[in-house]
Order: sequence, then structure tokens, then C-alpha cells
Amino acid sequence: MCYTTIGFELCRISVVDVPHGRSVYETLVKPKNPVLDLNTKFSGIKPGDLDDITTTLEDVQRRLLKMIGRDTILMGHSLDSDLKALKIVHKKVIDTTQVFPHRRGLPYRRALRTLMSEYCGKIIQDNVDGHDSIEDAVAVVQLMMQKVKEDLKKINR
Repeated sequence: MCYTTIGFELCRISVVDVPHGRSVYETLVKPKNPVLDLNTKFSGIKPGDLDDITTTLEDVQRRLLKMIGRDTILMGHSLDSDLKALKIVHKKVIDTTQVFPHRRGLPYRRALRTLMSEYCGKIIQDNVDGHDSIEDAVAVVQLMMQKVKEDLKKINR
């Protein structure tokens, strides 16, 4: 998301499949309102990246609703923020901020970078140019697959 004259607006979306973590949809999105801050550290979007973009939020919504059915399970990190930015309501979600809650409880949330290091032994979000949304999406898949493996080991003891 980037910061516009009305607050945060969607400016990039990345969707990967499970369990492979392959990109199935990625696009930049033109915000409706003037951009005040590209939020590059988190969006990975740099000046000029949105200049020629014509894809709108409505375009993204139409595309996603063709890909996502009522029984589709969506996974993400702070997925509530993403769905709010997309202006989509979906009932079947797995959010890593809920699966791996912060020890101090809400509103605190553990960083995806920290979770990946702790549970998967991988370093992510190490790019000085900002986050790579595909890397983040793949990390969520890997993190949840690792969690399932660990839980299955506990059950089978």
C-alpha cells in the first residue's frame, strides 16, 4: 500500500499458489487519489513505477473474484489490512498474525521477517530497495507449511 491524500490505498497485489509458492497474479495498481508517499520500504514501489499503470482497484477486484471462490482459503500476514485495502470480505482466512500471536497480545503483531527466521531459519525482507511482495507471499506459504509439519509431529508422538 502507498499513502495517498485519503490514507493508505492499494498499489500492488501479489498472489501465489499453495503449496508451490508460484506467482499466479501480480500487478501494480493505480491509486484513485494523489500519492503522498510510496511507502517504498514496505511496498517496494519506487518513483515512476506507477506512472504508466492503468489497472484500478475495481480491475483487481474483478480478477480476484474470478480466482477466489467462497471455499477458497486465503493466507497472508496481516491479511485483514490487505482485505480492507482490497475492499473485499472473505470468511475463510489464515492469518499468520493470528496463528503466531505476539506474546503481549493485540494490537501487537510479530513481524513476518521474525517469524520466518525463527520457524524456518530463513532471512527475508533483506532488500534495501523495499519489500518484495512475492517474497512475502511465498514466506507466508512456507511458514504455514512448516507450522503444519510441526503440529503433525506433535500429534503423531
